[in-house]
Amino acid sequence: MSIAVVGMPLSTVIDVDAAEKTTLDQATPELLVVFIGGMDSDPTPAEIAGTARANQGNSGMFQLCSQLDDERLVCEYFNWNGTRAGKIQTSPPPMTSSIVDTIHEHIRQFPRSRIVLVGNSWGGHTAWQVADEIARSDHPLAIKQVIFLDASSTGRAVDRHPKKLPININNALHYYTHNVFCWGQWTENRLQAIDLGDPQLGYSKDGTPNYGSAFDFQAHVAAEWDPRIHAEIKTAVMRLLTTR
Repeated sequence: MSIAVVGMPLSTVIDVDAAEKTTLDQATPELLVVFIGGMDSDPTPAEIAGTARANQGNSGMFQLCSQLDDERLVCEYFNWNGTRAGKIQTSPPPMTSSIVDTIHEHIRQFPRSRIVLVGNSWGGHTAWQVADEIARSDHPLAIKQVIFLDASSTGRAVDRHPKKLPININNALHYYTHNVFCWGQWTENRLQAIDLGDPQLGYSKDGTPNYGSAFDFQAHVAAEWDPRIHAEIKTAVMRLLTTR
């Protein structure tokens, strides 16, 4: 069987069975995982220094990024506007260009790596933009997986959520609350939607956080820090290490 390999140019086709028999150099990372934080989620100095207590600070995405410690992974964090941790006030901000450039440079160095994007709130909108720009660039790349965590386009786009996933995204996970200022329910062939407000799924305990509310900003913030969601994202990422 021959398919395009995620993380390599879309025009590149290899024999998967032969690739499975190829042993990667231990120094070659298998995945580049890019985390993108929300509107006001710039990490604190303590978080950046690694001295903040777990689940305390300003950026659940940054802490989650820091927790994925595996030599087969390269994890990078950006704020929603393309700035690095602690630099969200940079003017003018680089927006998507810094993220796209980082991805292209990584693949230049490690052409067999695959790409994963994780975006929270406005960072989810940025993740969509990054994938779309890479798909339309002179050097298009496939994206193995995108994980949207209560993504929001409010204030950044006319539509509540994008009309479709960029063509280069293999699959996506979409965790969503019922907040009207977030993407909410979205049906797409390559997207697995996870309704945080569905009582049967058990993300809320006795209505807390109130993920099913039409307007509850605290529930939106809670999703960024939810330990169950963090554990599921870690599992999803680590599972890709053994899935070619």
